[in-house]
Amino acid sequence: MTKTWTKCGLLTAVLVAFTLPAAAEWPNDKPITIIIPYSPGGGFDTIVRSFAPALEKALGAEVVPENIAGGGGTKGAATVHRSDPDGYTIGIYNIPGFTVNQVTGKDMGFDLDEVSWIANLATSRYAVAVKADSEIDSLEALCSLGRNAKMSDTGTASTASVTTRISFKLIDCPLTDVTGYKGSNDAMIAVIRGEVDGTIKPVSSLKKYVDSGDLKIIATYTQEDVIDSVPSTGSLGYADLAKFDLRRVIGGPPGIPPEIVERLSQAFIDAANDPEVQEWAAGAGVELEPVGSADAAAMMSDLSDFYGQYKDVLTAQ
Repeated sequence: MTKTWTKCGLLTAVLVAFTLPAAAEWPNDKPITIIIPYSPGGGFDTIVRSFAPALEKALGAEVVPENIAGGGGTKGAATVHRSDPDGYTIGIYNIPGFTVNQVTGKDMGFDLDEVSWIANLATSRYAVAVKADSEIDSLEALCSLGRNAKMSDTGTASTASVTTRISFKLIDCPLTDVTGYKGSNDAMIAVIRGEVDGTIKPVSSLKKYVDSGDLKIIATYTQEDVIDSVPSTGSLGYADLAKFDLRRVIGGPPGIPPEIVERLSQAFIDAANDPEVQEWAAGAGVELEPVGSADAAAMMSDLSDFYGQYKDVLTAQ
C-alpha cells in the first residue's frame, strides 16, 4: 500500500511540475487572437482594435484581431468555441444578441452557457433617431402617426431589432420593423433617405449623423437625461427601457484554466484604464464599463433571465 501511494504521489508531483509552469509563463510562445464576428469597420471591430495595443502592454504578448463574419456573428463565435482552451484564441460577443438567440432556441453552433467569460468592456446606450428635418419630434409623436411606425434594422436577431420590438410593445407603440439592411450604417442611412421613420441605435453610432445634421435624437434609453434637450425614457415614465442596451463582452472556449481567465480578465481591465484607450473612448462616445470574469458571468446569467421574460415577443416574427 505504501509503495502504491508513493507512486501516485510521484505521478502527481510530475503532473504539477509540468502544468504549473505552463500556466505561470502564459502567454509565452504565440500571439493571442481576438476573433471579431463581424466585418471590419463596425463597433465591435473598432473596440477590439482600439484595445489591442494596450492589451499587448498588459500581457507582454502580440494581440491579433481577426474578422470572421457570417451568420449574424455566430460563425466567428462558433470558431472561438471550437478553439483549444489555452487562452490563445478568444472573441468578442454581441450581447444581448446572442442571449436572445439562445432564449428563442436558435441553433448558433455553440452553447452560450459554456463560454469562458472573461470581461465586459463597454455598454452602449440606445437612442431613437429620426431624420433631422422630420416633423416627428418626440417618442409620443412617433407612436401617434395613425399607422405603424417604420423602424430600420439589419435583421430580427440583431440587438437593435430586439430592443425595438420589445420596447415598442411595452409602450404600446404600433411598429413595422423593416429589416434586411446590411449594417447599422445602412439602417441609419435608410432614415436619412426617408425609407423609414426612424431607427434605434447606440448613441455612439448615431453621433456622426447627428453631428452632420442628418439625424436628430428624440429620446435616449436611459434613466436620466444624458443629452441636452433630449428626454430620457426614464423621464418619460418608461423606466424599464433603460435596461435595454448593448454589451461588448469578451469570452473564450469552454475549459480555459481559471488562472489564464483571470490573467486575461485583469489585462482587459488594465487596458480599459490605459490613458490612450480612455482618450479614444471619450472621443468616440464609447461608455467603458470594464468588469472582470466573475461579474461578467453573473451579468450573462441575469441577462438570460431578463430576456427570457419576453420570449413570446421575440419569437413573434
